Amino acid sequence: MAARAEIHFHLLPGVDDGPATREESVELARLALADGTLSIAATPHVCDIDIGELDERASELRGALAEEGLPIELLAGGEAAAGDVLRLNHEQLEMVAHGPTGARWVLLESPHDDTAAEFAEAADELRARGFGVVVAHPERSAALGHGDGHVIRRELALGSWLQLNGMSVLGRHGERARRAAIRLLADEQRAVLSSDAHNAARPPCLSEAIRRARSDGVPAHRLQIAGDLGPRVLLNAGVAWRGPLVA
Repeated sequence: MAARAEIHFHLLPGVDDGPATREESVELARLALADGTLSIAATPHVCDIDIGELDERASELRGALAEEGLPIELLAGGEAAAGDVLRLNHEQLEMVAHGPTGARWVLLESPHDDTAAEFAEAADELRARGFGVVVAHPERSAALGHGDGHVIRRELALGSWLQLNGMSVLGRHGERARRAAIRLLADEQRAVLSSDAHNAARPPCLSEAIRRARSDGVPAHRLQIAGDLGPRVLLNAGVAWRGPLVA
């Protein structure tokens, strides 16, 4: 089983709509480890946390994981909606971003309403401030054409990456999102899979999603990139990566 990395995962307790308690967080991490994950980027909704507390909260959870003997690398970050990007200063964005110096990126949440204008403005603002963009679950967003609208095509042309939800692949967000996720996995080199896990009802699901996508015809080499190589490239090399992604 591959030692995977999750770049979208609501693991911090008592912050947003993820786990309510430390015990729930530990159990969710235990499930991720059993699924083959060794690195987790904790990505709470930025609007639901005091960003100044992010490192401390992550440090406390690292201690809890160590006490339980769970060898998981926990990285602190966040999932930013368009409005968050437009109100945060550069230092605050640095605190929720991932990747190495010079290649940092922010997980930008796809809009759940009917307009993509603010999303596009936020993505441009991130680039203007020196950050790359990883689009969170575009397959779920009608405003973004379920990953097939002109906004996403422009983002891909500008070097953005797409983060697809395992639950979408499994059909838990509807048939349209499922078909969109499968198409993007098959066609887009800069598309990666994450669980976007929240709790026991939305658990880590990378292995199951990869199996389902394979049965739906996504080539094995694409799934190795999306599930294994791509997330590691984003965390270790960031958006500055320009080499080929070869499984």
